[in-house]
Parts: sequence; C-alpha cells; structure tokens
Amino acid sequence: MLHITNGECAVAVLSRAVSGAFLPWDDVLHEGPVPSGLPLEALSAERARFIAEAFDVPLPEVERKFAARDAAFRSAGRHDEVVLWFEHDLYDQLQLIQVLDALGEKPGPPVSLVCEAEYVGMMTPERAAELFSLRNPVTRRHVAEARHAWAAFRSSDPREVEKVRAMALPYLGPALRRHLQELPWTTDGLSLLQRRIVNAGAMPFGELFEAVREDPAYLGDAVLAWHLRRLQQGKWLPRWLGGYEVKDETWRWDPGLGRVV
Repeated sequence: MLHITNGECAVAVLSRAVSGAFLPWDDVLHEGPVPSGLPLEALSAERARFIAEAFDVPLPEVERKFAARDAAFRSAGRHDEVVLWFEHDLYDQLQLIQVLDALGEKPGPPVSLVCEAEYVGMMTPERAAELFSLRNPVTRRHVAEARHAWAAFRSSDPREVEKVRAMALPYLGPALRRHLQELPWTTDGLSLLQRRIVNAGAMPFGELFEAVREDPAYLGDAVLAWHLRRLQQGKWLPRWLGGYEVKDETWRWDPGLGRVV
C-alpha cells in the first residue's frame, strides 16, 4: 500500500497509524511557474529551478528530491492500493489534483482518498487510523474534476479557473477562489496576501506570521519570508500563479464582484 500526502509532517503521523510506503509530495504549487504542456518529470524540473532559487536551496539537491518522488510515484502500480491523504487548504488541493490527474493517465491499483477539514500533520495517530478505516474510493468523477481543475490552474488565462465546478472534491472550489485572490486587486494592485502583510505593519517575523495566518492555511514560514524579500526589494511582480505569469494588471481580482476582470 502506498500513502501519498503533502509533506514530512504528515508522514510522521501516518507512519504511526497505518502500514505501507509513504510518499510526501512536497511542492508549493501555488507559487512559481506551473505551465501547461509538460509531463510530470519535465514539470518537476521547472519546479526544482523555481524552488532552488526562491528558497536558496542547492539545485542538485532539489532535483534529486523531485526525481526520487517521481520515480516512486511512477512505480505506484506495484502496490495493491494507493491512499491519498490531503487537506482542505490550497497547498494540498493543488497537490491532490496534480496527483489525481497523473494517476488518471493509465490503469493502476485502486485509489482511495482521505480529505477532511483537518490537518494531517496535527492529527493523533488514532485519528488518522480512524480516517483510514473510513477512506473513500476515488471515482471517475473525482478524476474528471481533478483533471479539469489541473488544466485550468495551468492555463495562461486565469478565467479558466473560475469555470471549475467541483462537487466530488468539495474543498477544491474555495481553494481555487483563494488562489485567484492573489491576482492584483482592482482597488490597489496588491494581492490579498500582500495587503495583509502591508496592513500588519512592522513587527518581528514570528508575530507577522501569526498576523497573516489564515484558515484554511495559505502559506508556511518559508513562503512568507520569500514574499517579504520580494516586497522589500520592490519586486512583487512578475509572479507566477499556476500557468499565468502576472506581469502587470491585465487580469485583476475585483473584490466587489468576486471575480476576475
């Protein structure tokens, strides 16, 4: 049995609750380029370059990590079941649709899903074991919704994201709406996160992290530090949001209308 989840914190919990192999996905897909037209390995190479530069990690180290992840994923067929453990926030929902899209490319073992409005890395092993016993089989509808959403997220036109209608994946719609709120707003040209940083004012990093915290969670401390460096350097643009590179205010988020304009 192969368990795929968001990162090492979740693996630490799951390894005490269920048996099998564990694969952390470990990619902050809501930042950096996620262009369309690239298969998994080519996209991983693109993501590795972004992560190495943004978070000051040696590129060979990131490339090795992605290569190992992708190889383990490609060998999922040797397991008797694949269990997906993802949360309700944007970080996880994007990983989930990427994984479901890739799993839908060819026949494989049965796939099941654990996805609740809870954080796997903060669960007790007992709670994880309970949710494992209640896991739901992934259906064609799950895969179809995920594939549509993944293609929309990777599109160069952010309006495609607004067209996504997710029923089998109930947390996906709100997560994608939060994604679109990172476009420059019609009111002041800042994204939602940038506005929260500016409104918080000067304070120690730990206090700022708490001040901009959202529920569902939006970002970790490393991503916040990256945004702060860019703001301090006056380089908040260009910025990639999925497959769309934000270079100016061609596409904006209108908070009054609640949509892209």
